[in-house]
Amino acid sequence: MVSVAHEKGSLNDLRAMLANDIAMKAFRDGTRPFPDGAIIARLAWKYVPSAEDNAIFGKVQSFVAGPPTNVQFSVKDSQKYAATSGWGFGQFEDGKPNRDEALLGTCAPCHARLPKAEDFVFTHYAP
Repeated sequence: MVSVAHEKGSLNDLRAMLANDIAMKAFRDGTRPFPDGAIIARLAWKYVPSAEDNAIFGKVQSFVAGPPTNVQFSVKDSQKYAATSGWGFGQFEDGKPNRDEALLGTCAPCHARLPKAEDFVFTHYAP
């Protein structure tokens, strides 16, 4: 596990970021750019209040993962994905790949907003 996050706004989800051994070593060591072969996965769920916990606390304060929304992958291959700064992007919904080119075309431009020193990766390692 690399990190967890709560994305507010229109997405309002909980996210868990995972990494393969190559990416995990780069996160731990602070290596940027990430080496080829790095894979980062993001699992997302709706952010929902826990009725059971809130009943015990007597107020709304507990939130949990609700229904899953999607799984996203970023794969580092500087040659194959040279046009998108070395990163390939994919998304799965309900266990099936989402092949919507318009949607997937939004990944690289959004990641490109990050400082170059971050190598287009939003996630920061949370030891």
